[in-house]
Amino acid sequence: MTLLDILPSLRGTTTSRLDPTVWPVTTHYHHGRITVGGVDLDEIADRFDTPTYVLDEVGLRGSGAAISRGFGDAEVLYSTSTVLTGGVARSVARQQLSLVVHSQHEVVLARRNGVDPDRIVLLISSGETGSGPAMTLAAGHVGCLVVDGGVPIETIAAPERGPHKTVVRVHTCRSTDALVGRVVDAPALELIGVRCDAAPNPDDIRDQVLTAVAVMCDTYREHRVLMTQLHVGVATDGTEIDGAPKLGDALENAVDEACIRNRFPRPRIAVDVGESITKRAAVTVCRVREVDRTDSGRPVVVVEGSAGPAAAVAAGEPVAAAIANRHPLGPTEVFSIVDSRGVMGNHICSGVVLSQDIRAGDVVALVGRDGRTRWTRRQLSPSPTAAPT
Repeated sequence: MTLLDILPSLRGTTTSRLDPTVWPVTTHYHHGRITVGGVDLDEIADRFDTPTYVLDEVGLRGSGAAISRGFGDAEVLYSTSTVLTGGVARSVARQQLSLVVHSQHEVVLARRNGVDPDRIVLLISSGETGSGPAMTLAAGHVGCLVVDGGVPIETIAAPERGPHKTVVRVHTCRSTDALVGRVVDAPALELIGVRCDAAPNPDDIRDQVLTAVAVMCDTYREHRVLMTQLHVGVATDGTEIDGAPKLGDALENAVDEACIRNRFPRPRIAVDVGESITKRAAVTVCRVREVDRTDSGRPVVVVEGSAGPAAAVAAGEPVAAAIANRHPLGPTEVFSIVDSRGVMGNHICSGVVLSQDIRAGDVVALVGRDGRTRWTRRQLSPSPTAAPT
């Protein structure tokens, strides 16, 4: 029991350490404990083990709605380049967003959790040349494939329902010409559009869209194939939700300019926003095994690495951390955090500010710039009663 528990009147005079621009919108202190979606994070740690990845359903819906409004009539694609679980898939399905997946497993998972197969976009990159075609055949129906030049598309067989609707990934006009020809000649593929990828600024969006529409125009001249879809990947890394209206206007202006310049009919636009939808919606919960102060340098918090496979999440280091199971007391200190599974500890992050009184058994909550941290084990969608996905 802390002083704040004994004297509740002091709680109103304390300054919250939970920055609302970083933490999920439903994150609060309740009787000295941190809750997300009304669920105590230390209860989640007890119930589901750690590390555990928690998603705030309210924040997830809010982010999806904000991005959809920012990009107007464009179809919003949510990418799963870090992690996809049933909870994320169900949330995407409820918001009627489309899902970009990268493997057979993710296709099956998405379909099982209610995502409309026509809203699944299967991206096959050159790094997956050995498994891409087989993966496509085994995964069942998807809305479309996205392929680049390194994919052996000639080996893909057509499904019973007809050729796979296919989008080609554009890097430059010259490098895309050969890929377009291969897709046009492949009996199992139906060329419907192109994809370009841009940095989250108006100038690069304009440049990439001009190139992509030029490819669409050249394809019609050379192959008499009229493509109708333009997919644009905006590399937000989860940091540009608030700037979505500005980027949406830049995209609309770029498409208008490109179509006028090439005298090409306006295509249907889809925007891949990556993991932006999870910004300020996710927390990673982990339990402290020990605090090591033997090194003369920065003290180290060693957190538990539970048995079982961890879903790797390639992301930046957390920008905020807090003790979740109690109100900390006393001054703060800068710590490094390591995972106890390694012999010397696997480095997770450094430069995290926590209370000096952190100790073994405490539960620590971590959030990243885009809602992600470096690893997870499970994923939850908090509700009045949390449950694993």
